[in-house]
Amino acid sequence: MNERITFVLTFDDRNTQKINFYTNKINEKLCKVPFGKNVDRTKADTLPYHITLSAWNIEEKSKVFDTLSQIEFPKLKVNINDVQIMNGKENSYVLYFSVQKNEKLKLLQSQIYQVLPSERYNPKDYNFHITIHIDKDYNKIISIKEKILQDFKPFEIETNTFNLYEIYPAKLIQEFKSHE
Repeated sequence: MNERITFVLTFDDRNTQKINFYTNKINEKLCKVPFGKNVDRTKADTLPYHITLSAWNIEEKSKVFDTLSQIEFPKLKVNINDVQIMNGKENSYVLYFSVQKNEKLKLLQSQIYQVLPSERYNPKDYNFHITIHIDKDYNKIISIKEKILQDFKPFEIETNTFNLYEIYPAKLIQEFKSHE
């Protein structure tokens, strides 16, 4: 049941391996789908690791596609500098890789927000991140975080790929590439 579309930056195999280096140490199924989506979360978790730029209601799909088609996307380098926890929906916890401040990324999000506003993704107060796992069990989140942090070192990932997906489960609508 796809109700939303989301616009994300995704990573090629080489950069995804940098993320997997840490997440593959976890001996249980990780899930990035928020609670409250009325789907089987584990089956719906088909979106690759990503950084979300914005999301809209599915009814806006053609307008969003047309508008995004007019934007020139930059090649981006993003520094991952920590593993943190934030509160999620329905008393859950979100474990995520923290993204260091990045002016180029913030500028792109602002450009999108100006033509396709979505208040939850307001550049003034949005925290860029890569979700690792969402769970209601805080002790489980802490345990996963500790395993990842055992040998965590900040790392850089690059991308020139931006994807528009219907969610959940994820269905790719369109891929956009940077022209750099």
